[in-house]
Amino acid sequence: MRIIFNKISFIFFIITLIIISACSDSNDKETTDKKITSTDFSKRYGVKSAIVEYVITGSQSGIKTLYFEDWGMKQAEYTNSVLQIAGFSKNINLLNIISDDSNYIIDLERKTGTKTKNPVKKLIAELQNQKSFGEFGEQILLKSGAMKVGREEFLDKDCDIYEIKNAVTKIWIWKWIPLKTITKTGGVEINSVAKKIEINVSIPSDKFEPPKDVTITEVDLDDIENQVRQQNK
Repeated sequence: MRIIFNKISFIFFIITLIIISACSDSNDKETTDKKITSTDFSKRYGVKSAIVEYVITGSQSGIKTLYFEDWGMKQAEYTNSVLQIAGFSKNINLLNIISDDSNYIIDLERKTGTKTKNPVKKLIAELQNQKSFGEFGEQILLKSGAMKVGREEFLDKDCDIYEIKNAVTKIWIWKWIPLKTITKTGGVEINSVAKKIEINVSIPSDKFEPPKDVTITEVDLDDIENQVRQQNK
Protein backbone atom coordinates (compact mmCIF):
# COMPACT_ATOMS: atom_id res chain seq x y z
CA MET A 1 0.00 0.00 0.00
CA ARG A 2 2.81 2.42 0.85
CA ILE A 3 4.40 1.77 -2.57
CA ILE A 4 1.15 2.68 -4.34
CA PHE A 5 0.77 5.92 -2.37
CA ASN A 6 4.41 6.84 -3.00
CA LYS A 7 3.97 6.29 -6.71
CA ILE A 8 0.83 8.43 -6.76
CA SER A 9 2.68 11.19 -4.90
CA PHE A 10 5.44 11.08 -7.53
CA ILE A 11 2.89 11.35 -10.33
CA PHE A 12 1.25 14.41 -8.82
CA PHE A 13 4.67 16.01 -8.28
CA ILE A 14 5.40 15.54 -11.98
CA ILE A 15 1.99 16.92 -12.97
CA THR A 16 2.61 20.00 -10.84
CA LEU A 17 5.87 20.69 -12.67
CA ILE A 18 4.79 19.78 -16.21
CA ILE A 19 3.70 23.21 -17.38
CA ILE A 20 4.32 23.00 -21.05
CA SER A 21 3.97 25.56 -23.83
CA ALA A 22 1.67 23.38 -25.85
CA CYS A 23 -1.45 25.38 -26.72
CA SER A 24 -2.41 28.73 -28.11
CA ASP A 25 -5.41 30.84 -29.12
CA SER A 26 -5.65 32.08 -32.70
CA ASN A 27 -4.59 35.50 -31.41
CA ASP A 28 -1.29 33.95 -30.30
CA LYS A 29 -0.43 32.37 -33.66
CA GLU A 30 2.01 35.09 -34.69
CA THR A 31 3.92 34.75 -31.42
CA THR A 32 4.04 30.95 -31.41
CA ASP A 33 5.13 30.83 -35.08
CA LYS A 34 8.28 32.79 -34.24
CA LYS A 35 11.43 30.80 -33.63
CA ILE A 36 12.48 30.97 -29.98
CA THR A 37 16.26 31.10 -29.67
CA SER A 38 16.70 30.93 -25.92
CA THR A 39 14.78 29.82 -22.87
CA ASP A 40 12.94 32.38 -20.74
CA PHE A 41 12.87 31.01 -17.20
CA SER A 42 10.74 33.85 -15.76
CA LYS A 43 7.36 32.53 -16.93
CA ARG A 44 5.79 29.18 -16.13
CA TYR A 45 2.40 29.89 -17.71
CA GLY A 46 1.15 31.89 -20.68
CA VAL A 47 -1.01 34.24 -18.61
CA LYS A 48 0.00 36.48 -15.72
CA SER A 49 -2.51 35.14 -13.18
CA ALA A 50 -5.43 32.72 -13.00
CA ILE A 51 -7.80 30.70 -10.86
CA VAL A 52 -8.55 27.19 -12.12
CA GLU A 53 -11.22 25.00 -10.49
CA TYR A 54 -10.99 21.23 -11.00
CA VAL A 55 -13.18 18.22 -10.25
CA ILE A 56 -11.33 15.02 -9.32
CA THR A 57 -12.91 11.64 -10.12
CA GLY A 58 -11.96 7.97 -10.14
CA SER A 59 -10.01 6.38 -7.30
CA GLN A 60 -9.69 9.88 -5.88
CA SER A 61 -12.77 12.10 -5.73
CA GLY A 62 -13.16 15.72 -4.71
CA ILE A 63 -12.17 19.22 -5.81
CA LYS A 64 -8.97 21.17 -6.43
CA THR A 65 -8.32 24.86 -6.99
CA LEU A 66 -5.14 26.30 -8.50
CA TYR A 67 -4.22 29.95 -7.88
CA PHE A 68 -1.22 31.57 -9.50
CA GLU A 69 0.28 34.98 -10.25
CA ASP A 70 3.59 36.37 -11.53
CA TRP A 71 3.23 34.10 -14.57
CA GLY A 72 3.09 31.05 -12.30
CA MET A 73 6.26 31.76 -10.35
CA LYS A 74 3.99 32.03 -7.30
CA GLN A 75 1.20 29.49 -6.97
CA ALA A 76 -1.00 27.66 -4.47
CA GLU A 77 -2.97 24.48 -5.01
CA TYR A 78 -5.77 23.51 -2.61
CA THR A 79 -6.97 19.89 -2.79
CA ASN A 80 -9.88 18.49 -0.79
CA SER A 81 -10.64 14.89 -1.70
CA VAL A 82 -10.92 11.25 -0.69
CA LEU A 83 -8.57 8.59 -2.03
CA GLN A 84 -9.98 5.04 -2.12
CA ILE A 85 -7.73 2.11 -3.00
CA ALA A 86 -8.44 -1.59 -2.38
CA GLY A 87 -10.98 -0.86 0.34
CA PHE A 88 -8.69 1.68 2.03
CA SER A 89 -9.94 5.27 2.30
CA LYS A 90 -7.86 8.36 3.05
CA ASN A 91 -8.98 11.99 3.33
CA ILE A 92 -6.72 14.43 1.50
CA ASN A 93 -6.96 18.07 2.49
CA LEU A 94 -3.71 19.52 1.22
CA LEU A 95 -2.26 22.92 0.42
CA ASN A 96 0.79 23.07 -1.85
CA ILE A 97 2.45 26.51 -2.09
CA ILE A 98 5.36 27.41 -4.35
CA SER A 99 6.60 30.93 -3.69
CA ASP A 100 9.98 32.67 -3.72
CA ASP A 101 12.60 30.14 -2.52
CA SER A 102 10.19 27.80 -0.73
CA ASN A 103 7.73 24.99 -1.29
CA TYR A 104 5.18 24.29 1.48
CA ILE A 105 3.12 21.10 1.55
CA ILE A 106 0.53 21.37 4.32
CA ASP A 107 -2.01 18.91 5.72
CA LEU A 108 -4.87 21.27 6.56
CA GLU A 109 -6.64 18.67 8.71
CA ARG A 110 -3.66 17.78 10.90
CA LYS A 111 -2.36 21.37 10.90
CA THR A 112 1.14 20.18 10.01
CA GLY A 113 3.36 20.73 7.02
CA THR A 114 6.83 20.68 5.52
CA LYS A 115 8.95 23.40 4.02
CA THR A 116 11.49 22.56 1.32
CA LYS A 117 13.38 24.43 -1.36
CA ASN A 118 11.41 25.64 -4.36
CA PRO A 119 11.61 22.72 -6.88
CA VAL A 120 11.04 25.06 -9.82
CA LYS A 121 14.16 27.07 -8.97
CA LYS A 122 16.12 23.84 -8.70
CA LEU A 123 14.97 22.87 -12.20
CA ILE A 124 15.90 26.32 -13.51
CA ALA A 125 19.37 25.96 -12.06
CA GLU A 126 19.77 22.54 -13.70
CA LEU A 127 18.50 23.71 -17.09
CA GLN A 128 20.57 26.89 -17.09
CA ASN A 129 23.68 24.71 -16.93
CA GLN A 130 22.58 23.07 -20.17
CA LYS A 131 22.24 24.43 -23.68
CA SER A 132 18.53 25.25 -23.40
CA PHE A 133 16.33 26.46 -26.25
CA GLY A 134 12.56 26.88 -26.46
CA GLU A 135 10.04 27.50 -23.73
CA PHE A 136 10.78 26.78 -20.06
CA GLY A 137 7.82 24.41 -19.93
CA GLU A 138 9.07 22.59 -23.01
CA GLN A 139 12.38 21.92 -21.29
CA ILE A 140 10.54 20.42 -18.30
CA LEU A 141 8.46 18.34 -20.70
CA LEU A 142 11.50 16.92 -22.45
CA LYS A 143 13.15 16.22 -19.12
CA SER A 144 10.12 14.17 -18.04
CA GLY A 145 10.16 12.02 -21.18
CA ALA A 146 6.73 13.15 -22.38
CA MET A 147 5.59 12.89 -26.00
CA LYS A 148 2.90 14.74 -27.92
CA VAL A 149 0.13 12.31 -28.87
CA GLY A 150 -2.71 14.51 -30.10
CA ARG A 151 -4.62 17.75 -30.10
CA GLU A 152 -8.13 18.45 -28.84
CA GLU A 153 -10.43 21.29 -27.90
CA PHE A 154 -11.29 21.39 -24.21
CA LEU A 155 -13.19 24.14 -22.34
CA ASP A 156 -13.20 26.04 -25.66
CA LYS A 157 -9.39 26.01 -25.57
CA ASP A 158 -7.28 24.45 -28.31
CA CYS A 159 -4.95 22.11 -26.42
CA ASP A 160 -2.17 19.68 -27.19
CA ILE A 161 -2.22 16.31 -25.44
CA TYR A 162 1.01 14.93 -24.01
CA GLU A 163 1.67 11.48 -22.60
CA ILE A 164 4.21 10.73 -19.88
CA LYS A 165 4.66 7.00 -20.16
CA ASN A 166 6.76 6.48 -17.04
CA ALA A 167 4.06 8.26 -15.03
CA VAL A 168 1.20 6.64 -17.04
CA THR A 169 -0.35 10.07 -17.39
CA LYS A 170 -1.95 12.12 -20.18
CA ILE A 171 -2.19 15.89 -19.85
CA TRP A 172 -4.27 18.42 -21.83
CA ILE A 173 -2.43 21.78 -21.81
CA TRP A 174 -3.50 25.32 -22.63
CA LYS A 175 -1.02 28.19 -22.28
CA TRP A 176 1.13 25.83 -20.24
CA ILE A 177 -1.73 25.29 -17.77
CA PRO A 178 -2.87 21.68 -17.26
CA LEU A 179 -6.63 21.64 -17.82
CA LYS A 180 -7.14 17.90 -17.73
CA THR A 181 -5.06 14.96 -16.51
CA ILE A 182 -5.74 11.24 -16.62
CA THR A 183 -3.52 8.93 -14.57
CA LYS A 184 -3.77 5.13 -14.60
CA THR A 185 -1.41 2.90 -12.63
CA GLY A 186 -1.72 -0.38 -10.75
CA GLY A 187 -5.50 -0.52 -11.08
CA VAL A 188 -5.79 3.08 -9.86
CA GLU A 189 -7.31 5.77 -12.10
CA ILE A 190 -7.40 9.44 -11.14
CA ASN A 191 -8.89 12.15 -13.34
CA SER A 192 -8.47 15.87 -12.71
CA VAL A 193 -10.67 17.99 -15.00
CA ALA A 194 -10.94 21.78 -15.04
CA LYS A 195 -14.51 23.07 -14.88
CA LYS A 196 -13.79 26.80 -14.71
CA ILE A 197 -10.84 29.08 -15.44
CA GLU A 198 -10.52 32.80 -14.79
CA ILE A 199 -7.44 34.51 -16.22
CA ASN A 200 -5.62 37.76 -15.40
CA VAL A 201 -7.49 38.17 -12.12
CA SER A 202 -6.52 39.66 -8.77
CA ILE A 203 -5.81 37.03 -6.10
CA PRO A 204 -5.69 37.74 -2.33
CA SER A 205 -2.11 37.52 -1.03
CA ASP A 206 -3.12 35.19 1.83
CA LYS A 207 -3.83 32.41 -0.71
CA PHE A 208 -0.04 32.07 -1.04
CA GLU A 209 0.73 32.05 2.68
CA PRO A 210 0.76 29.06 5.08
CA PRO A 211 -2.01 29.28 7.72
CA LYS A 212 -0.74 30.69 11.01
CA ASP A 213 -2.07 27.76 13.06
CA VAL A 214 0.05 25.18 11.17
CA THR A 215 3.26 23.64 12.53
CA ILE A 216 5.91 23.68 9.80
CA THR A 217 8.95 21.37 9.71
CA GLU A 218 11.82 22.34 7.42
CA VAL A 219 13.20 19.46 5.36
CA ASP A 220 16.39 19.43 3.28
CA LEU A 221 15.54 17.14 0.37
CA ASP A 222 19.03 17.47 -1.11
CA ASP A 223 20.52 16.13 2.12
CA ILE A 224 18.06 13.21 2.15
CA GLU A 225 18.86 12.39 -1.49
CA ASN A 226 22.58 12.43 -0.72
CA GLN A 227 22.07 10.09 2.25
CA VAL A 228 20.09 7.67 0.06
CA ARG A 229 22.84 7.71 -2.57
CA GLN A 230 25.46 6.97 0.07
CA GLN A 231 23.42 4.05 1.44
CA ASN A 232 22.97 2.61 -2.06
CA LYS A 233 26.68 2.61 -2.86
